[in-house]
Amino acid sequence: MIPDRFRETVLMISEKIPSNVKWAVDGSTSLALQGMDIVPHDIDILTDHNGAYRIQDVFKDTAMKPVSHSSTDRYESDYGIFSINGLRVEVMGNLKVFRNGKWSSEQNPHSVKIIHIDLGGTSIPVVSMNHQRDSGYLRERLEREGSRDVDAR
Repeated sequence: MIPDRFRETVLMISEKIPSNVKWAVDGSTSLALQGMDIVPHDIDILTDHNGAYRIQDVFKDTAMKPVSHSSTDRYESDYGIFSINGLRVEVMGNLKVFRNGKWSSEQNPHSVKIIHIDLGGTSIPVVSMNHQRDSGYLRERLEREGSRDVDAR
């Protein structure tokens, strides 16, 4: 379901992030890795405050926007953008989302449901499809894709 370039890039990221950094693939790439028929446009990495800066240290040569505290009317996090293997990779530490008139609590690998999937013999942490459904992200993504037929696990 997931394009080869995304698979290769996730594996590359997994190999380079230090083992003591908690992180997980989030968003559309996470959904595609879990078997959902969805085309990802980028790779979202969810981590905590320290993890965002540690990941930046690893990928500093690919930074398009260095990690810094960022806030919009919709999102707040320690946020950075990288170009890895020609793909846009967004790193979000302690993400908060404004949805349904209120801010979510901080989302990071310590506070959301993470599962591990096997990708070519490598265990990859991903934010569970159930968490993405419960948070409202999955519904929003499907509305953007124009589909409502989902097999949420």
